[in-house]
Amino acid sequence: MGDRLAHRVVYIPERNEAVGNVHPLRLLISEDEIIRYVTSWKHGKLSTKKYEAHGPVAAISTGKRQLDIDDATRHITISLDETAEQTRRIAKSYTRQTTSLNEKELRTWRMVQRLLEKKMGTEIDLPEWFDEVTNRIFVGDLRVRRYYPAFNEACRTVCLIRSFQRREPSKENRLMVDFADFAITALIFDRVFVESLRLRKGVNEPTRDLVDRLSAKRGKPVEAKDVARALRVPKNRAYRMLSNAAKAGVIKRVNEPEKGNLKLYLAVPPPRFVPDPHRLFRKLDLKTMVRIVHPITGEQIVYRRKK
Repeated sequence: MGDRLAHRVVYIPERNEAVGNVHPLRLLISEDEIIRYVTSWKHGKLSTKKYEAHGPVAAISTGKRQLDIDDATRHITISLDETAEQTRRIAKSYTRQTTSLNEKELRTWRMVQRLLEKKMGTEIDLPEWFDEVTNRIFVGDLRVRRYYPAFNEACRTVCLIRSFQRREPSKENRLMVDFADFAITALIFDRVFVESLRLRKGVNEPTRDLVDRLSAKRGKPVEAKDVARALRVPKNRAYRMLSNAAKAGVIKRVNEPEKGNLKLYLAVPPPRFVPDPHRLFRKLDLKTMVRIVHPITGEQIVYRRKK
């Protein structure tokens, strides 16, 4: 720094490797605005003009490279299914006839968007029992400080969409998130948030995923020779991989150590991001039974008090 900046505090928001540049999308996502000042000559004098861009925005991106940590904390990540079975499903999809939306369907979707736009000013509150959700969320990673507010906003969004089914805003133009809203949001997003949190857990995660796939396919625990065969690596290397993954806690040995016996492993299920809706419902002891349709599978789910 030059002398002119001595004894001053210089604040650079969202500093990156280039030092000094501001990533505009990051600021729009987290701060809801970008403000910049441009100095130019006007009528022979220097003048400064203020430019503002306001959010919030929704951002979607794809790519093979893992996001930088500053970007990752502002996004949830859905990883590509790289299995051979998924590759075959993709290949088969190209042989099937697909049809686009007809005019009636397009009108319906446009009407939905207009109705949602009219309700965008509705205040959506979280109930008091939501404190129990906060008490039970996963807090072993700093990224949760951004992810949990995003989950809360997702609950409010689900509440807004479901308000067309059975609820009307009060005179104060407010809605309240109910248990069904929370459950639907958890069913959609819990696995996505867990996946995002696992991306930076290190070199043992691929071993855990391999053990998980092999055990599911074979219907029994995995040993070193299974890993060696799947990866086409020497058996002693497979032993080291399993040992390191077990020490990291992402897989566990499932048989008791005995002289001469094989070491068998299963994957350790990743922790939930938010509490399981069934267990939370029983903990809260809510009086009314809740019935929803699973947003992904379409199956009917009922939450009721434990008898």
